[in-house]
Amino acid sequence: MSDYKTLNEMFQYTLKKFGNNKVFFSKNSNKKFEGISFVETYRLAENLALSLYELGLKPGDKVALIADNRLEWTIADMAILLNGACDVPRGTDSTPQEIQFIIEHSETKFCFIENEKILKNISTFLESIDLKKIIIMDKKFRSNDDKIVGLYTLIDRGEKLRNSLLYDLKIRTKNVTEDDLYTIIYTSGTTGTPKGVMLTHKNMVFNITAVNPMVGVKSKDRALSILPVWHVFERAVMYLLMANGSGIYYTNVRDLREDFLKVKPTFMASAPRLWENLYLGIKSKLEKSEPYRQFLFNTGFEVSKMFKQGLDYLQGKNLKQNKESDVEIMGNTALSLFGAVNLYLPSKAFDMLLFSKIREALGGEMRATISGGGALPPHVDEFFNIIGIPVLEGYGMTECSPVISCRHKDKVVQGTVGLPLKGCEVKILNDKGGEVEIGELGVIHVKGPQVMKGYYKNEEATKNVLKEGWLNTGDLGFFSHNGMLSVRGRVKDTIVLLGGENVEPAPIENLLIEDSFISQVIVVGQDRKYLTALIWPNYDKLKENRFSVNDEKGDLNKNVEVRQHYMNILKSTVSSANGFKSFEKVNDFRFLPKPFEVGVEITSLYKMKRKVIHEKYESLIASMYI
Repeated sequence: MSDYKTLNEMFQYTLKKFGNNKVFFSKNSNKKFEGISFVETYRLAENLALSLYELGLKPGDKVALIADNRLEWTIADMAILLNGACDVPRGTDSTPQEIQFIIEHSETKFCFIENEKILKNISTFLESIDLKKIIIMDKKFRSNDDKIVGLYTLIDRGEKLRNSLLYDLKIRTKNVTEDDLYTIIYTSGTTGTPKGVMLTHKNMVFNITAVNPMVGVKSKDRALSILPVWHVFERAVMYLLMANGSGIYYTNVRDLREDFLKVKPTFMASAPRLWENLYLGIKSKLEKSEPYRQFLFNTGFEVSKMFKQGLDYLQGKNLKQNKESDVEIMGNTALSLFGAVNLYLPSKAFDMLLFSKIREALGGEMRATISGGGALPPHVDEFFNIIGIPVLEGYGMTECSPVISCRHKDKVVQGTVGLPLKGCEVKILNDKGGEVEIGELGVIHVKGPQVMKGYYKNEEATKNVLKEGWLNTGDLGFFSHNGMLSVRGRVKDTIVLLGGENVEPAPIENLLIEDSFISQVIVVGQDRKYLTALIWPNYDKLKENRFSVNDEKGDLNKNVEVRQHYMNILKSTVSSANGFKSFEKVNDFRFLPKPFEVGVEITSLYKMKRKVIHEKYESLIASMYI
């Protein structure tokens, strides 16, 4: 049983047990990390909460939080929750249109903004919204405008309110229940309109308490914070570390390599893109080394791989989609035993000689990592597990706040996302609604304390995915014969990039198809670094504009002039000027060899069969990511 039922109670738990621990670390002007204890952080948050109380913030009110990872984000988040209110977070890379929709739809009363630059970007529509107060997080901010105030000005004011309002605030904080909302996180819907996922204190507390036995976070752990904190994955990790009094170090992509050596993290969570980039960096350095070093590394890697495969089989840590016969078990056991015994010493030698140096470059003390927000490429997964940095790949979604399953620190099974959290039910259904057999692919459905309350002011969307407490994830997967969950794709159209960003392809495709040079288009990029597209061009339009096109049988992909023209269309259409974020831009494309046909790639209603298209043009798509 948990020691707390709400996030406010979790704050109190941490205060009593780890109050003097330095939990949050930010860089000073000399780029050195400086820590602040949890008790100091809590007092700042409490002072801010007192000022918000005085300004009229009520329990249940919505508060926008437009900022990226920083100490002030956490202070604001805690202050909002202490008042029994609900925050509505978003990153600074969001478009003004997106922020406007979220603020208006959520009926925000107060708005926290990272700095004056972001304020300026969204100031045109803020004037038309009835906000009680706009609060700027920047320490240096000062304003003569009554409606705009600095966060630290409110913190200073709160210190003076402790004698008069602290008792009332504590009552308000204590009255928060596990069923109260703590956040609304907006994700893109199938039409491109954001949907507000309503998450309760119970949802997140379940995640914190159910995940930790699997990953084993301790008070002495140090973690780098790099994923956007408004994403529920990073936020859950932050609360998990906070609840255990661990150190959270705010970093960024630019300083990451340097911060690995400074902080020597013992634990870290990130999206697959980070792990792939690290992998590519290591491989690139290896390819530039002398031939004998390359040979030595490749030999060591293969030896260690065979040793680990044998050991994993003997320990039941291999993916078992199909049931083995007695003869297969005997044969595989003998081979695995032979490999595990004979390759033990060589693998240890290679680890000391080669892999330990890679671990040193990442600080040398990383005992485990969590990967989530998208599928981890199998070769990257294998690489880090073999060099001695276990990857605890998790599976989840915003609607599950976010974790559904996670690999256990003592049982890493590659090709899977581990076991469902204790207390969470998972069933896999076929297209007729019946449960599938073990090893058979179907749609993953989830029921448990982490499942969202619903979509804010969108009953129809809620009913589409939630039935009798069961959430239809829209993901394809199966259970292995050793009980592990494996996720193999998505039924729904949402594309999840390697960095964890969610992209709805329909709005992009709908805008592109408006161009007269494009007859058909599909945007792809699931589990890739960036978006690309497959296009069937309008040959008549090309000929009208005197492009050198003979007929539809020629390979336009080799026509430099035509390719450049379509690249210009992609750049001008899918642009920030049209409201698209940087990760929504289409980086490359290929012309299709023939148009989509009704009954083959498209339905009678002209809806694309994305899975069919992806499978049919797998090699063409892959050519854009070489």
